[in-house]
Amino acid sequence: MDLVKEKIAKTQNAPVILLFGGSPERRHQVVNLISEVGDVTIHGALSEEEGIQFLKELTKVDLVLIGGAYSHEQRTRIREYLGYHNPSSKLTEPGIQYKYSNENIKKDIKHKLGLS
Repeated sequence: MDLVKEKIAKTQNAPVILLFGGSPERRHQVVNLISEVGDVTIHGALSEEEGIQFLKELTKVDLVLIGGAYSHEQRTRIREYLGYHNPSSKLTEPGIQYKYSNENIKKDIKHKLGLS
């Protein structure tokens, strides 16, 4: 089975989500989970460096999800980068901002992106 690392929305102006993940298997699971919230584009990175590279290359990122595998120091660097380079991007941090669960992840993403 090929592991999913991204999903592209059907509509051009759909929200774009960047996932900072830790393992190919969990990235696959979370990309599929997030795709349940609606028509969104999802890019999954496996490291802080890869995620920052996505932020540099993408023309828009509406929401960034930082997964549970990231250290406090990595989270701080990612937040600082977003604040300086992508201040309009929303941030969701399962396990930090709210209790970690698949349902809570979907709920927070829907809320922050204004999806019903």
